[in-house]
Amino acid sequence: FEGLIDFMEDTIFSRISLILNEGSPALVQCEKIILLVLTFAEKNPGISRVLNGDALVGETERLRDRASQVFNRLDTQLKQIFREAEIKEGLRPSMTPAMTSNLLLTFIEGKVSQFVRTDFQQKPTEQFNEQWLYMNQDLFRRP
Repeated sequence: FEGLIDFMEDTIFSRISLILNEGSPALVQCEKIILLVLTFAEKNPGISRVLNGDALVGETERLRDRASQVFNRLDTQLKQIFREAEIKEGLRPSMTPAMTSNLLLTFIEGKVSQFVRTDFQQKPTEQFNEQWLYMNQDLFRRP
């Protein structure tokens, strides 16, 4: 499991760095990051079980903490995007950066959990575009 967690972290966070370096607006960055994680989970069902914690039942607490750390790092990254959006784009989150990040993480975790729970039948990216259109409408207050 240690190797899977390393692979997951390296893959996800190296791609997040690329997304951030594109210089896209905050909403586009959030969308791409969420879609990245959901697509990664979809293409790697076994890793989805690790990300969900399902595969780590009975494993050491250290491994569960490492898997949980992926979400902590995502949380930190999303909060940073929301803080920078105010400076660079004049956009302020409708809620605090922490609450907004938590909302998006809950969405990601729910989609991954649903994927695992349905034995990989309901894909995490299913209906994402429609759901994202609805969710992002109120993420930021417009100036």
